[in-house]
Amino acid sequence: MARPDHLLPQRERQRAEQRRALDKIDHVIEITIVEIEKHGVDAINMRSIAAESGVSYGSIYHHFGDRDGLIQAAQFERLRRQPGIDIASFQNALDQQGSLGDFVVRIQKIADDIADPARAHVRLERASVITSSLSRPELRKKLTDLEDDIFCQVRDLVARAQELGMADPSLDPAAAAIYLEALSFGVLLAEFVHDRPDPAALSAVLFRGFAALLAPPTP
Repeated sequence: MARPDHLLPQRERQRAEQRRALDKIDHVIEITIVEIEKHGVDAINMRSIAAESGVSYGSIYHHFGDRDGLIQAAQFERLRRQPGIDIASFQNALDQQGSLGDFVVRIQKIADDIADPARAHVRLERASVITSSLSRPELRKKLTDLEDDIFCQVRDLVARAQELGMADPSLDPAAAAIYLEALSFGVLLAEFVHDRPDPAALSAVLFRGFAALLAPPTP
């Protein structure tokens, strides 16, 4: 049974307090994300978020600075989350035992997920943040850090796929990572055409793009 905080050594008490503080912040961000997705950015009100989260307005203001800071934190979490899901899917595809054929089937499922029109809002938000960062150095720094972290994870996945014999070993992992990210993010363009391609047809083309990185067949 866990000991009450007041019976823990000072260092452990401090860690417990830090964990609780981080949990509260995560809760505030999560509520803000839900509000953005339901009602849009204009509907975000710090006092309403404080009331719903049970975290004081002063604590939220202290941590995020102002309403823009809270919205930015929520948007960055949204931007981080979707690539994280895709990265986890690729990771699972590599971790599961099976042949190259089994791996191909799992990659097709990832292509289906990326082609899903429901993903549009995340790509549009990412494009919006990228555009905003061009005139805001502090935002560009945060965005660069986020995108660099995503890039490194994808690059490492490509390198691991090469080690497992799933990906073409002649390809540069960093270049392949940029290619994979471009395929996924590039689907954003479908939101700006009148005759949007069918999701199944788009998934088939995305799969061809992923398949271009697979290891060549053994002679």
